[in-house]
Amino acid sequence: MGLSSEKRLSANAAMVMFATLLSRITGFLRTVLIRNIMQPRGYSDEFWVSFSLPDLAFELLVSGAIAAAIIPVLASSLTNDNEENGWKAVGTFLNLTVITVFILEIIFFIWTPECIRLVASGYKADTKEFALTVKLTRILLPSAVFMVLVGQFNGILNAYNKFAAAAFGPVIYNTCVMTSIIAFGGVSAESTAWGVLASSGVYFLIQLACVWKHLNFYRLRLYIKNETFLKLMKLAIPSLTASAVMYINVIISRSFSTQFAQNSVTMMTNANRTWQLPLGIFAQSMGVAMLPTLSTRFAEDRESDYKRVLYKGIRTVMLLCIPCTMVLMLLSRQIMQILFKWSDMTYYETMLNGVALLAYAPALLFQSVVVILNRAFYSIQNTKIPFFCGLCTIIINIIVNLYLLHSSDMGAVGTALAYVIAVMINAFLLVILFSKKTGFALLPDNFVFLSKTSVSTLIAGFVLWLLIAVIPFPAAETYSFAGKITEILVVGVQLVFAFIAFTVSAVLLKIDDVRYFIGSALARIREITGK
Repeated sequence: MGLSSEKRLSANAAMVMFATLLSRITGFLRTVLIRNIMQPRGYSDEFWVSFSLPDLAFELLVSGAIAAAIIPVLASSLTNDNEENGWKAVGTFLNLTVITVFILEIIFFIWTPECIRLVASGYKADTKEFALTVKLTRILLPSAVFMVLVGQFNGILNAYNKFAAAAFGPVIYNTCVMTSIIAFGGVSAESTAWGVLASSGVYFLIQLACVWKHLNFYRLRLYIKNETFLKLMKLAIPSLTASAVMYINVIISRSFSTQFAQNSVTMMTNANRTWQLPLGIFAQSMGVAMLPTLSTRFAEDRESDYKRVLYKGIRTVMLLCIPCTMVLMLLSRQIMQILFKWSDMTYYETMLNGVALLAYAPALLFQSVVVILNRAFYSIQNTKIPFFCGLCTIIINIIVNLYLLHSSDMGAVGTALAYVIAVMINAFLLVILFSKKTGFALLPDNFVFLSKTSVSTLIAGFVLWLLIAVIPFPAAETYSFAGKITEILVVGVQLVFAFIAFTVSAVLLKIDDVRYFIGSALARIREITGK
């Protein structure tokens, strides 16, 4: 891979990371609004649970196929100047998924109560919580049709290396959803759900406008016997199942959370979304940006370039996620108080939210590995291994949740521990099997880098721990604007010194990626200042 290609990869990754940052921030603000507007009204748990079936439809039909099949197949067709044939495959897949999602939506709509008994095992059929969840689910179900189409449009845009529209679209969607929550969240859960449905329709129309010029070869036909379509389905079916497996783990955690006190689902969802914020910005953005390049290098049989791109992606993600995991663990209570305390919140509730984040925090490190290696498997057109690894995590997640439910008093926090154990095993399985499949020595080749990064993280963590002990963090139960500013300043000062400690130690340990970043930043500053 030439230098210009590496620069394009870095530029695309940076742009996707920035867009994902905005998307995650707006998505996170949506979560904060639910906590502060809907939770006091007593229906935030039901609102979260009602997304289970629509989101599952999306995961079953599109999510995994975007990375594993749509992007590699269409990108390969474009590389080989065979765009029309690639579109026969992608268009057929799009048409089939639209038909399937309509059938699935009808099934979910008719048997909504039966499905809710599975995704919310703690809700009894004769309660108002159960009835409201059924009603909200039926309102939100049509949004799955829009999101399935949007997901495929985003995959098509990525295959054409048009990352901006796919990356920034969710920002508009999240903004529309936030508007709905602000307008209706404190009045009616049903009205808020209708607003979310309308937001998905707006998102669909925007992405349709962006992808329209690339639909020249799209046809309302099914080329079932097309060789490229059969190849796409061979890649898509296992990956769709693998993607569904990962979301099923989320549903399992959410379902077990309904067994505990009111607002447990909201608390665990808040903690879950918090650690997923850096996951989306770093690991998922890098995975999206590097997949087309990895797929192309594999198709061109350029093993050394493929390995270089993969290792660059792994090291970049680990360099960001290892320190972030440490920060989430040491500042769990402070982070949850800053992010979610925008109205009165007791110290006990803040502590519980912090414990939930502490329990989830290690998932950031392991899930980052899963995200990157799943993309690596997709790029070599192997989707069976991610599927079987994911299937193992479902079994492990259920077993550990059942054990903790009946044998511990951890409460809803146990669902986070079960998830971490499941994803940790998934990560190790993928590392071992990818190394065996490709002959790449993933751990030995990156051992020195990981060791240096871990040492730098420990040094930064020690500095952060000292600062936490020295600089008191306010624990007021009543919200105030001045108090919020104080909270942010305290944590900001702590993080600045921890970051300096990490950077200095990384430079002294000669971590090339950090030294390259600093050199690039200094060069950019000199360019701007003209010195």
